[in-house]
Amino acid sequence: MKLGISTASFFTKIPTEACFNALREMNVHLTEVFLSSYSEYERGFADALASRLEGNMTVHSVHALSSQFEGELFSQSARVRDDAEQFFRKVCYVGNALGAKYYTFHGPTNLKKSSRAIDVGVYAERFSYLAGIAKSYGMYIALENVHYCCFSTPDSFRTMLAACPDLVATVDVKHSLFAGYDPIKFIDAAGDRLVTLHINDVTKEDETALPGNGKFNFEKLFRELVRRELDPTVLIEAYPRDYGYNDELRGSYDYIKGIIDNL
Repeated sequence: MKLGISTASFFTKIPTEACFNALREMNVHLTEVFLSSYSEYERGFADALASRLEGNMTVHSVHALSSQFEGELFSQSARVRDDAEQFFRKVCYVGNALGAKYYTFHGPTNLKKSSRAIDVGVYAERFSYLAGIAKSYGMYIALENVHYCCFSTPDSFRTMLAACPDLVATVDVKHSLFAGYDPIKFIDAAGDRLVTLHINDVTKEDETALPGNGKFNFEKLFRELVRRELDPTVLIEAYPRDYGYNDELRGSYDYIKGIIDNL
C-alpha cells in the first residue's frame, strides 16, 4: 500500500500552494489536493499549482470543499444543477492539470436527516452523467462514505456503487466510526473498486486525533485489506486541530508507514 498525506491536513495552517513544499520537508511525496475555496477552482490557480509539482510529487486525487456545490449537482432545479456543474468541471480541470486520477466525492448531504427512501435509479443516472464528465478529464469519481451524506451506511454505499459501475470508492475511517460502523464494512461494500483509504484516528471521547493518538487499530485494518487482496492508496487526512506542529504529523506518518512496512 502506498502512503501519503492529504493537503486537507494543512487547511487554515498554510495555503494550498505551499503544501507541496511542506510535504517535501517531511519527505512525503504522495498527496491528495484539497481545494478549499472558489478561487482555487480556477484555471489560473490550477496551472500555477501544477507548476509547483516539479516532478517529485504525485497527486493521487483531488477533493473539493463539497458543501460549496456538490449537493447542488443533484438538485431538482436544472438551473441549480447547471451552475453547480460549472464548478464540478473546474475541479476536474484542476485534477487533470495535477495528474490526479481520482476525484474524491461526497455527493448529496442528508443534513436534514430525511427518512425518505433514496431513489437509487435517479442518483445512478446523475452519477453516470457526472462520471462521463470526469472521464473526459481523465479522472474517475471516487464516492466517499461521509456520515452526514446520503451514502453513510454500508448498505447504501454498496447499493449506490452497484447501481453505477462508473464509480470507484473512497473509504474514510473516521466517517465510518462516526456513522457507527466498522470501516471494514464499507471496505467490503467497495470491494475491488476501493482506490483510496482516508485515515484519521478517534479518541475514547470520540474526538479526532492523528493516527496513532487514538483508539483505532490500524494494524488490524491493514491486515484485513491484505487478506482481501486490496491495495488502496492510504492518505492521512487530519484536521488542523489534531496537531500543533508538522513534526507531529510526520510522526503519525512514520507510525503508519511502520505498520504497512511490517505487514
